[in-house]
Amino acid sequence: MRKLLLALFAAALLAAFTAPAYAADFKFSGFFRVRGITADNTDRNDDVHDGKQGYDALTRPRFTATTDGGKIKAIWEIDWYENGGNANANFVLGRTAGRVGVGTNRWVVDFAVPGSALRFRWGRTDYVSPDKEIYDSSGRSREPGFGLYGKLSNNVSLSMFTTKTGESGSATAIGPEADDKDDYYVGLSFKANPKLTLTPWIANSRQGGGYDYWFGALHAKGKMGIMSINATGVYQGGEISDTVDLSGWAVLLRTSFAMGKLKLLANLTMLSGDKDGDADGDLENFHFPQGGSGSGWVNAGVLGTDRSLLAGITGLHGRVGGSVRSVVLGRMNGAFVLDVGANYQVSKTFSTFAGVYFYNAAEAAVGEEYDDAKDFGTEFNTGFKWKLYPKLELRTVAAYMIAGDYGKMKDGKDIDDTWSAIWSLRHFF
Repeated sequence: MRKLLLALFAAALLAAFTAPAYAADFKFSGFFRVRGITADNTDRNDDVHDGKQGYDALTRPRFTATTDGGKIKAIWEIDWYENGGNANANFVLGRTAGRVGVGTNRWVVDFAVPGSALRFRWGRTDYVSPDKEIYDSSGRSREPGFGLYGKLSNNVSLSMFTTKTGESGSATAIGPEADDKDDYYVGLSFKANPKLTLTPWIANSRQGGGYDYWFGALHAKGKMGIMSINATGVYQGGEISDTVDLSGWAVLLRTSFAMGKLKLLANLTMLSGDKDGDADGDLENFHFPQGGSGSGWVNAGVLGTDRSLLAGITGLHGRVGGSVRSVVLGRMNGAFVLDVGANYQVSKTFSTFAGVYFYNAAEAAVGEEYDDAKDFGTEFNTGFKWKLYPKLELRTVAAYMIAGDYGKMKDGKDIDDTWSAIWSLRHFF
């Protein structure tokens, strides 16, 4: 019996030391979120009451499997929300009918390339440029594709990817080229010194038989004393269609200053506009990848853009449509946006912030019926972040925009102010 027990003990030890070499390391994480938004005068006209309110709820569990000592990592991340019968994912309290919407937010396999310091990935995930705004990290560039990245030497790194959001045909059927939508990107990062990294990159965004334009950019990221800087300059050319050429540019400057518990931010956004639309066969508005015109996706304030760097909370972009009068920066003809803000860490669990944003179009609204004004408005916002528990966080922001005259009809009524309040309660796990 003793020999049998010793043999079983030895087998258990052998299994304990050898199994990890073959088994996967599984991790389960994610978050639950509920969010409320209320706003008024998003059409910038208070003649008709158009107050907007909404709740949405999102659960995003993530499953991560790591194998071969970290050489391979696979992620599956689910979006689970109550769709409430509309695209805004509003949930219905006391629902007795209907079904919840479940979809895949992200899936990716990422592995080390044998014999190198590079890694290869495939799947639906964020494929981003170093600024994380042109090819962004907020979901717009979360697409199916392939990527290769990693160090080529101590001071040089590579990042390249191709993504596809539209495909000709399905399964084994072959469809028209016009259905193809592809992006191609390659960038090289050079560490000029320990506190400065320069990344030139080029990219191409195309649709078969439609738009086909390219980007040439230089990104700089560095730190000088208390100041951190993240800057990008982009030029683009190509064509929107067979009859309309495209030429545009963008400058994104993001700075922050860390002074103990106080952090200051100062940002500049410049996107080219066009005086006459495409009347002359040359469109000069800066276009984001996949045919995206305007500046609705740029990080700035809560009211004018999709996401706020200061508040860290999604704004109204996805909930507001309409004309050039609508309080969405993407309705503007190019952009010149200057913003400053401050974040103060009151305690380990509570911080507060405030910011002011000056929105201007690069060019006046196109059309003889519009005034030639470029001032879109000035936004003031404030809010706080409170960690109720280490894994439970409440964020709030309230914003008010003093309207400018951009989009005003000649001899027409003045444009009215806009306000919004947003809260978000999130549980991480």
